[in-house]
Amino acid sequence: MESSNTARGATDNLIGIGFMLMSVLAGLITATVVKRFSVELSVLTVLSVRFLYSMPLLILFGLMIRQAELWRINRWDMLVLRMFVGHLGIIFWFLSVRNTSLGQATALFQSSAIFVTILAPLLLQEKVGLYRGGAVVVGLIGIVMITNPFTGSLNIGSFWGIMSAIAGAALIIALRKLGKSDAPISVALWHNGLGSVLYPCLLLLWMPAETHLLAGADFLLIFIIFGMAASLVQFGFTSAYRYGEAVVLVPMRYLSVPASALIGWIYWQEEALMVEMLGMGIVVASCIFISFREYYLGRTSKIAEAFLHKS
Repeated sequence: MESSNTARGATDNLIGIGFMLMSVLAGLITATVVKRFSVELSVLTVLSVRFLYSMPLLILFGLMIRQAELWRINRWDMLVLRMFVGHLGIIFWFLSVRNTSLGQATALFQSSAIFVTILAPLLLQEKVGLYRGGAVVVGLIGIVMITNPFTGSLNIGSFWGIMSAIAGAALIIALRKLGKSDAPISVALWHNGLGSVLYPCLLLLWMPAETHLLAGADFLLIFIIFGMAASLVQFGFTSAYRYGEAVVLVPMRYLSVPASALIGWIYWQEEALMVEMLGMGIVVASCIFISFREYYLGRTSKIAEAFLHKS
C-alpha cells in the first residue's frame, strides 16, 4: 500500500511538473509577443488582443470542467477585487516589458512572493517569522540590485516591474480567499471576459485607427498563439498545483527568469550588468526559500491539526 501511494505521488508530481513547464513556456511566449509589438502597437491594442484571443480556449476549458456552471460565482466581492488587481498587474507588467529588458521585467514580476510575505500580516493576519522575514530583506536587496539605481536614475520599466509585483502580491492574497469559495476556471473566465470587452471598447473610443488590427490578417497567427498562450499560463499554473507538491513545482516556476534573460539577449541584444544578474539570482533564491518555508509551515500545521483531532 505504501509503495503504491509513493508511486501515485511521484506520478502526480510528474503531471504537476508537466503543467508547470507548460505554464512557464506559455508565459515566455506571451512575454516575447508583448516585447515584439512594444514599438508597433499601443499597450491598449496589445491588451485587447491578449484578452480577446484568450477567451475561446478558456471557455472550452470551462465547459469541460464546470459545464453549465462555468460562470457561477459565490463571492462577488472577492471577484471584483481579483479582477481589479489582476488587470492592474497585467497592465503594469506589459509596461515593464515594453520599457526594460525581458529578464529584468520577469525577475521583478516574479518577486511577488516577497511582497506577499510583506502584506500577509496586514491583510491575512498571518505571522511572519525570522526566517521568512530575513528572506524578505534579502529579496528586497536583490530588487534594488535589479533596478540598479547606482547608474544614476530608476528605469521607468523597473518601476512598472515593481508595481506589477505588488499588484501580483495583492492578486495572490485575493486568490487565497477566493479559492476557498469559487472554481479557478470560473474566476479566470470572468477576469478575462471583462478584459475582452473593456479594452476593445476603450480602443474603439481612444484609438479607432488601430481597431482594424484586432482581426487583421497581418498578425492573425501571432495573435492566436498569443491568446492561446495567455490561456495556457492560467490553466497550466492552477492545474500544476492540483497535482504536484509546491516543494517540487516552485523551482520550475522560476525557470522563466533565466529563460527570459536568454531570449532578450538572443533576439533584442539585451545585456544585463553583473549587479543586475546577481540581483535576479538573489530574488529567485529568496522567493524559492519563502515558498519552501510556507510549504513546510503548512505541512507542519496540518500534521499538528491531525494529531489534535486524533487525540
